[in-house]
Amino acid sequence: MRGSMTTARDVAERAGTSTAVVSYVFNNGPRPVSAETRRRVLEAAAELDYRPNILARALSAGRTYSLGLLIPQIRNPYFATLAEHLESFARQHDHLLLIGDSAGDPEQESAHIGSFIERKVDGVVLVSLLVEPAIQRFAAANVPVVALHPVPDGVTVSTLSIDYVAAAAASTEHLLSHGYRTIGVVTGPADSPGTAEHRRGIEQALEAHPRASARYVASPVSRFAARDAVRPWFRQKRPPRAIYCSTDEQAFGVLYAAWEAGLRVPDDVAVMGFDGTSECTVTVPPLASVRQPIEDTARQAVELLLDRSNRTATRHVLDYGLVPSASCGCQAGDGLPVSD
Repeated sequence: MRGSMTTARDVAERAGTSTAVVSYVFNNGPRPVSAETRRRVLEAAAELDYRPNILARALSAGRTYSLGLLIPQIRNPYFATLAEHLESFARQHDHLLLIGDSAGDPEQESAHIGSFIERKVDGVVLVSLLVEPAIQRFAAANVPVVALHPVPDGVTVSTLSIDYVAAAAASTEHLLSHGYRTIGVVTGPADSPGTAEHRRGIEQALEAHPRASARYVASPVSRFAARDAVRPWFRQKRPPRAIYCSTDEQAFGVLYAAWEAGLRVPDDVAVMGFDGTSECTVTVPPLASVRQPIEDTARQAVELLLDRSNRTATRHVLDYGLVPSASCGCQAGDGLPVSD
């Protein structure tokens, strides 16, 4: 008797205990079970290939054993890597990860939010196009949220991210240290999370360099959109000497646009990304970037969402690393210290 035919009663008989104790073991309560009895139950379950009914377990525990991930574009390597790590950590906690890809469409994002609420997910990892409305809807439905980006003042929700202002300032300072004095900046859409922080960090760095200047262009977070956004710059007689991108995904498009225009990187134009995905190591030339701690972000996000003992909204600031490489004028592998 194995698999779907096996019941809790079968496990109880094999372990020499009751079905209630089997339930306590697989639901971690509500009553304690001795280590020896727990061992016998788990051994019996393994021998019989017993799998508890997840729906019955959910009803009993008052949770669905599922987490939601809301992101703007799954094809972006950063979000693909994030989803991979989140899925792994969620599985370690016996949870299923549900992914909602808004594809840059606010209406699609809104539909995903409704789906997560209807399915009563135990929590949501949020990278939103429209932050405040999304958070308000989840709060009204009593769904815990961890946002992976800055949120507007007055919005009460836990956040988990690097210091975007400091990282942008460090990246800009690094480009200026090479002697580049004209910097083109490719941000996300003007109202998207993090855009204002990137601009603030860049302006902070420029304050100490009065002869340097920056010009900005807003672009959807897409390599194709970024390619199109910088093409006019690269047709000019004097294009920006360095390009700062708010994501690696956009930087990939900028590298292509430079090649298309016959510009050499970094000899004619330097390029700096932001995210530090593994794809940076296989571009031509290798892409300099700010490395975000994606795996640690995923681990902490899952832990925060599943910690029912603490629902206080807190801001968690993670370390980042500035990773110079050939695209900014450094040798690949030149490392700078991780942020404090």
